[in-house]
Amino acid sequence: MDRLPPHRQAVQAAFERALGPSTRLAVTGATGWLGQALVGMAVRGGLTADNGRLRVYASRSGQLAVEGGPVLNLEALGEAEPLAGEGWTVAHFAALGKERTAELSPAEFLAQSEALQRAAIRLIAAADRPALIFASSGAVYGPEGKPPALADEPYGYVKGRHETSLADWARANGAPLAICRVFNVGGPCGNKLDLYALSSLIRASLAGGDIPIRARGAVFRSYVHVEELMAVLIDQAQTSVPGAARLFDSAGPEVIEIGDLARMVCGQLGIDPARILRQLDREAPVSRYVGDGADYQAAVRRLGLRPIGIEEIVSDTIASLSGGR
Repeated sequence: MDRLPPHRQAVQAAFERALGPSTRLAVTGATGWLGQALVGMAVRGGLTADNGRLRVYASRSGQLAVEGGPVLNLEALGEAEPLAGEGWTVAHFAALGKERTAELSPAEFLAQSEALQRAAIRLIAAADRPALIFASSGAVYGPEGKPPALADEPYGYVKGRHETSLADWARANGAPLAICRVFNVGGPCGNKLDLYALSSLIRASLAGGDIPIRARGAVFRSYVHVEELMAVLIDQAQTSVPGAARLFDSAGPEVIEIGDLARMVCGQLGIDPARILRQLDREAPVSRYVGDGADYQAAVRRLGLRPIGIEEIVSDTIASLSGGR
């Protein structure tokens, strides 16, 4: 842990305090970005399959290598033995990515997503009042803040549907539930790198060519550090009222326009920002995908942490994509 930069050490320590000495952790979607970050933090905190405190799941069985840690056995979620006993915190991150809506019809996307949700419910059904975590999305707000219809936005529709089904289960079974509507995330463990603005900018910068920004209008985003988010989720699940859902957005302390983000990446890498190519149209529609960060930032302060700012998020993302930790 002492190899981590100070802000990540602070988050790891807060994560371990929130988790406590006896909590058992189960993570669905363990090979995704959020899942890998959470599993890595859990392993650093001493949770292992051998001591009975860690189980990890993916769509199929296999292995998950944790940097600086053991190789973990992945259980196939659809075939997994249900959790039993008390003390479980279950982070449900298994989901079809939004990119899958390009290849699946809305009905197919819903059907496959519902199968994942049923598998997650089967996993937790026999456990004694597990604490639950669900990673939702800002996409649930839909255009103009209205919940999207399946035909218009399958990803956002499914996330909203699953928020409701988990909240219903938690209410019926006396389980605490923390739901975060995730907007923009940075830091280590990223995947699907071409789909996200920050990782795309960094990869283009590292490649040595042009750094294109295709959006014609202004683009505003607010980032949270993935490990800070994991600490917040664990704390919120551990402290939520049994049978109630605690719902909040993710949002960092700053809102940044993508052109400024690109220049920040260039500055940290020591490259010429003239490589940024953009045709900015001040009359074009503005894209603002920023959550209401009040509850999230209060949760960070509750952990005794200083919110991780965009400069550190960018530096940690660069380090991860450059082969660092």
